[in-house]
This record gives sequence, C-alpha cells and structure tokens, in this order.
Amino acid sequence: MGSTPPFAVPIDTALGASEPLGRLAARLRESQARLDTVRPCLAPPLRDLVRPGPLDDDGWALLVPHGAAAAKLRQQLPALVAALEAAGWPQRTLRVRIVTGG
Repeated sequence: MGSTPPFAVPIDTALGASEPLGRLAARLRESQARLDTVRPCLAPPLRDLVRPGPLDDDGWALLVPHGAAAAKLRQQLPALVAALEAAGWPQRTLRVRIVTGG
C-alpha cells in the first residue's frame, strides 16, 4: 500500500506538462495572490474566513462559509476593488460566494 503506482505523476509535473492544467495552476496562483493583496483590507474577523475562489474571464470570487460573513464582505467590496486597482491587478468583477462544508 505504501508504494506509488507506476502511473502516478507528481502534480507539479502534470501541471507543467499540460497547457490546460498549466493555465489552471496560473489562475489558482493569481487568485491566491489577489487574496494576499486584499487581506489587509479585510475586517479582522473576516481574515481567517475568506478563501480565494475561482478566477475567470468574467471575474473573481471570494469564498466565505456563511451569510453573515458574505454580508460583511459585500460591504467591503469597494475598498477591496480599490486595493486591487492600486496594486495593478487587471480589473475584474469581484463576487462573493457562500461555500458551506468542506
């Protein structure tokens, strides 16, 4: 059970070898970097609750675990958008999504 199957490929190798997976990895890194940019702007109780979400051509999502966090985060969206613009990130619609579980 402890041995690696012969067909297993390390994730970094797979991401680097596949153009679609490489693009996905780049979007994941950008999503995290965007969150790192806005995290100082978040209200302290939200900092540990907000997670980076999907980044696509239409926008970027921030994920929170419940409605109260989503409501507070939505109040802060103008400041977050301003922080992203000040840091030079390309403008994208910023969404808040509630993700429960996991």
